Amino acid sequence: MIRSLYLLALLAAPLAAAEPQPPLGTKIADFTLANAADGKAWNFVDATRGAKAVVVLFPSTACPVSLAYVPRLIELEKKYRNEGVRFVAVYSHESDEAADIAKQAKHFGIPYPVLKDDGVKLADKFHVDRVPSAFVLDATRTVRYHGRIDDQYAVGVHRDKATTRELANAIDAILEGTDVRVTHAAASGCKLTREKPVASSGPLVTYTKDVARIIQSKCQDCHRAGEAAPFALDSYKAAKSWAGMMREVVADDVMPPWHADAAFGHFKNDRRLTPEDKATLLKWIDQGCPEGSAKDQPQPRQFLDGWRLPREPDVVLKMQKPIKVPASSFLGIGVPYQYVPVGEPLAEDTWIEAVEVRPEYRAVVHHIICFIIPPGGTIFDVAGRDFGRHMLGAYVPGDAPVVMPPGHARKIPKGSQLMFEMHYTPNGKAGPDQSMIGLCLAKGPPKHEIQNASIMNGRFRIPPGDPNFEVKSVKEFPKDTRLFIFTPHMHVRGKAFKMELVQKDGTREVLLNVPKYDFNWQANYELAKPKDIPAGSKIECTAWYDNSKANPSNPDPSATVRWGNQTWQEMMIGFVVFTEK
Repeated sequence: MIRSLYLLALLAAPLAAAEPQPPLGTKIADFTLANAADGKAWNFVDATRGAKAVVVLFPSTACPVSLAYVPRLIELEKKYRNEGVRFVAVYSHESDEAADIAKQAKHFGIPYPVLKDDGVKLADKFHVDRVPSAFVLDATRTVRYHGRIDDQYAVGVHRDKATTRELANAIDAILEGTDVRVTHAAASGCKLTREKPVASSGPLVTYTKDVARIIQSKCQDCHRAGEAAPFALDSYKAAKSWAGMMREVVADDVMPPWHADAAFGHFKNDRRLTPEDKATLLKWIDQGCPEGSAKDQPQPRQFLDGWRLPREPDVVLKMQKPIKVPASSFLGIGVPYQYVPVGEPLAEDTWIEAVEVRPEYRAVVHHIICFIIPPGGTIFDVAGRDFGRHMLGAYVPGDAPVVMPPGHARKIPKGSQLMFEMHYTPNGKAGPDQSMIGLCLAKGPPKHEIQNASIMNGRFRIPPGDPNFEVKSVKEFPKDTRLFIFTPHMHVRGKAFKMELVQKDGTREVLLNVPKYDFNWQANYELAKPKDIPAGSKIECTAWYDNSKANPSNPDPSATVRWGNQTWQEMMIGFVVFTEK
């Protein structure tokens, strides 16, 4: 259901950007770099002598697209090793420290050399603009292919399986002695940052005086150690190393991620940059990322260690037993959902002021939903038409913990059992996961009880190739109600989502409009001022789906798509958090 995405922490929607033309037909000169795994010098000519083909990879330790491809590249190296093909990885991103490269190589068991570039010197010679990028060289060390590995992963794209195999096809062609039919397919990953001189005239925008406060306010909730983002932005060095990618995603309004139409609703958790802050960030990057004076540096933001809650949780509950996540999916169709008890049944009625669900093995957790199972019940008792009213919290990268307004709390009845719905996406490295939930307790029954509802339609069939299929759902509220949070939910064919208030006299009001829905960012939209609606009002949800070939995330445009848990299926839900007055 709800997307972790993990990846990614993938940075959001695909970005179109010009890419330098690769040196196809160019013979690569000799070079020597240090192997980060053992510190020894690695010489290109000596190490590849006699090879029928050489694959030179330019990855990154932190780019989510690059991380997603590590298991695939290991598989390819093992497949072609005995056919005379040599693989080597060159890390050129400024954030790639030798120790981090070595750590990643050990974690995944990377079998090929992992080299540290001196700045971007070798990347410049290969005309690399994005990572990951792959080059295939023939026996004469001449470039015959350059670009992506395949089309499974890109910035904002995470298909269940690849539909192309450009890298493997190029290797096959060289081994067969035939022409490489596709010699270039644009890489779609993270942009490399290249040094440029600091502006020598005019007023400078500096990191310490102007930029640090923006990053602290708008980025560090996710971009810090232990959180969902794939890299931290907690220092001048870190921000400067990601300046190339930062400029791209800020200029295109991809980051910070926010997808609600500003014309409808004012939201407390609105992440968008102001026009002034956006201009400041872009000017700082264009001026060469000047650091500024240490005296202007703001104090670091203080965060709870390991939590994003407003205070330390009163209760921390873990899954009763860890789940052993396999290295790969069964037959490539994913890992079945796991339903895992968390803690023991509650000994008394419990009122919750704030809740946060946190994964342990974050890299493989697709999503977590925490359900309240009633006394003596099972997961099947909460899986009905309005299963949202049994949801206590969820994990999805980029979203915030659920924090109730003052005087409000959520009730967990005595004898209830918390249960996690776990969806895992293996990443090539098996390991245990024992995820947890943190609860901030109210001192007693509150003035107002928070409730959840799911406004859903599970009876749809999206036709093959339809670029704009519409589905509606509706819920009536029989009592005077106060609304707090809206959350639209679809899967990868989801295109847009709108939630409207329909009053008894037929008057309509748009509560939330998401014109460009992004499955990678399952955001809660928390109203800055709660919305009161009279008894008999309805909330109508309208969702649009793109099942065409033009949707880069579409796993199969030829399929008729129905409701289902897996990402190649679809859902249509509008979640609402409310109280009855």
